[in-house]
This record gives sequence, structure tokens and C-alpha cells, in this order.
Amino acid sequence: MATKASTTTASGINRAAKKRASREAQGAPRSSTRAASYTLSAAREAELLREAESLGENTLYFPGKLARRVIWASRIQLAAERDAAELVRTPFPDDEPPLTREEIHGLRDKIELLRVTQSRWQAAQQRQEQAAATFAKPAAEAALHRQTLLRFFDLRFKKSPEGQKRIMAIRAGNGDADLVQDVSDLLLLCSEHAEAIDRAPRGEAAAVTRLRELSPLLARMLADKTLSPEALRSRKLRDAAYTLVVNAERRLRAAAEYWYAGTDKTKDYAPFPVSRGGASTGGEEEGEAGAEDDGALDEDETEGDAPDEGDEEDEAPEDVAPGEDEDER
Repeated sequence: MATKASTTTASGINRAAKKRASREAQGAPRSSTRAASYTLSAAREAELLREAESLGENTLYFPGKLARRVIWASRIQLAAERDAAELVRTPFPDDEPPLTREEIHGLRDKIELLRVTQSRWQAAQQRQEQAAATFAKPAAEAALHRQTLLRFFDLRFKKSPEGQKRIMAIRAGNGDADLVQDVSDLLLLCSEHAEAIDRAPRGEAAAVTRLRELSPLLARMLADKTLSPEALRSRKLRDAAYTLVVNAERRLRAAAEYWYAGTDKTKDYAPFPVSRGGASTGGEEEGEAGAEDDGALDEDETEGDAPDEGDEEDEAPEDVAPGEDEDER
């Protein structure tokens, strides 16, 4: 039995090797997920960042799944390198520049820029999420003390329409910023009724003392948990880098459709599958209705640096071509 198992394994390995050899003999790009180490030079990164910033508001929202997206774009770039001799002869309209080998090779730089900017955005996002988690405990305590004092003022202002209006204004909001403002407003109200607060028997004086300690802390923590201008810029640059990749792919796809329409080669330039509600048709153009980034970590991304192309969760089977959806395999 052991001999049979060994023979079966060897046979499977030989078939896989023959399949890879066949693909390479046909000129197909090898779709390995283990991309060679690639580093973007500082000068090239600065050049691409200027190009990304020039897009202004004409950017697409990055939908996540960085590792799969990088693999997909890299395969398209490899296919274009293979077919460059024909693609550069594509007769684009007069209002578009001709496709060049430099542009084809430059897609690799744009892919790397996407990885770099996503990593920077995630680092900023992680800091914001940590600050938000830290804010939760003192905020919950402040909310309890607020209720203690509102109960006191409900009774005190029972016959005071003006006082009731102030209490209603404090109760009106329910967000974190509202809580910080409520604490400030309550402390002002308590200072106007200090003697009555001191005489109150249900812990009102202690609540005021604790809120005076929490008020500056909550204000500082609220600022920390709000995305800074630098973090917002890093997200905008990430979206712009993603847009550069998509725009470059569309140019290559248009050229490939001119040369290879009706052949299997067009599969090497297929758009990244658009998934909505768990269903992907593979025929929709990516970026036509991209989902807005909601600030949460993408399910396929780790905290801190963005994952490598070969992340196990995102790794595609070696023989999956760009026209096939990895999520459905």
C-alpha cells in the first residue's frame, strides 16, 4: 500500500510539472503568488505620489483584499510584458497617448505604491482604533455620572421651563462628541447649583468631582480617536494609488481587446471580480460602483503592515488565471 501511495503522489507531481511546462511553452505568464522582492525607489515613489495627488477628487475607493488585488494586477502586468511587442502598436484615439513599454513596466511600480500607501493607512488606522478602545471605559463611567446628575436636575427643574430646556439640550445628543460636551455643560450647571449638589444624598457631589477629573481626559482622548489630517491624507493617497493601478490596467485591457478579442489571451487581462453580497459575476468593471471604505480593517489585512502577496489566506491556486475568481474556488 505504501508503494501505491508513493506512486500516486509522484504521478500527481509529474502532472503538475507538465502542466506548468505546457503553460510556459505557450507563453502564458506564470501566475505564482510568490512575487519576487520589489522595492520602490524614493525618487520613483515621489514621482508616483505627485501623479496620484494630481488626480484630486477623481479617485476610486479601495475595496480591500489587498493581497488578492496585488496578485491580480501583477498577473496582468506580466501578461502585458509578454505581449508588449504587439500592445505598444495599439492605435489608441488621438486624445490618448500611445502605450509604451515604460508604461507597461511602470504598472509594477504603481502596484508597489498601492502596497506602501495601504500599509501607511493601516498604521494610522490602528492608532485611531486603539485610541477609540481606550476612550470606551472612561466614557461609560462619565455616562453613569451624567445620569446621576440629570436625575437630580429633573427633580430640581420640575417647575422651571428654562431649566428643563437646558436638561433637554444635554440629553439631545448621543455620540462621543456629544458626551464630552454634555459633561462640560453639566459641570457648568452644577457650579450654578453647588450648594444644592452638596446637600443631595445620592452621590451627586461625588459624581461632580469625578466628572471634573474625566472632562479634560475625555476631551483629549476624543481628539486622539478622531482621524488626524495626516491619517485622512494617507487614506486619500491609498485610494489614489489604487486608482492609478486600475487606470493602468484599463489601458492594457483596451489594447489586449484590440489584439486578442475572441481568444483565450483576453482572460489574462480580465478585470478583478467585483463582489457584491457574496456574489461575483466576474463581468463587472471594477471601480464602477466601488464600496466606500468605512474605516474598518479589511478582513484580509493584518494590523500594521499590509500583507504580502503570499499570505496564506489570500493565496490563489497557482493555476488560477485572471479570468477566474479565486473566491469561488
